[in-house]
Amino acid sequence: MYLRARNSKQIDERKKEIIAAMDNLYMNKELSNIYLKDIAASTHISRTAIYSYYKSKEEILLDSLYNHFISLDDELEKIISLEIKESEAINKITKLFEKNVIILKIMSTNLEDIERLSTLENLITLKSELKRFQEAFRGILKKYHPHADSSIINKSLYILITMLYGFYPIAYPIEVQKKAMEITNTYIDITLQNLIASSLQMIFNNLEKENAD
Repeated sequence: MYLRARNSKQIDERKKEIIAAMDNLYMNKELSNIYLKDIAASTHISRTAIYSYYKSKEEILLDSLYNHFISLDDELEKIISLEIKESEAINKITKLFEKNVIILKIMSTNLEDIERLSTLENLITLKSELKRFQEAFRGILKKYHPHADSSIINKSLYILITMLYGFYPIAYPIEVQKKAMEITNTYIDITLQNLIASSLQMIFNNLEKENAD
């Protein structure tokens, strides 16, 4: 039985249910193979009613990305206040990206499409949260390298942002890609955890080296 949302709290609950269904489908299928009827089948909300909240599956995914960045940024900001070693901070950041792995898949696979179909208002909301992510990571870099020049900090941040677009397809290539790489001996056998951790360590090490120079 499908229920109609009657107040703002119920609307938020319905949207969370829609996003959760999308997240589950998206992490197991390609976006092109996901339809609103699939989302409706995984919720208590009819396909027609979903249109009351979202105009397209891309808009749902954009909202999902936004929510996951909020979760990620909340935890990154906590790291700044913790009295822990750099190695432990890297470990925590790695786990955060693993927990929010959907961010990495969206960024590497569908970000351009969902942004193209987004309204300016929704896109500004997302970019504002991405700015918060940048500031949080700057804060972490500055915490462990307080004497680093701001230009060096920014360069390290830009390197990380570039890496975010490549983590998922390297760790989770689709079968035809994996087969082709195995045949050509170009397959990179590495887990997502090790890929992220080693990349973060390289960024921190490079920051220390540049600061020393």
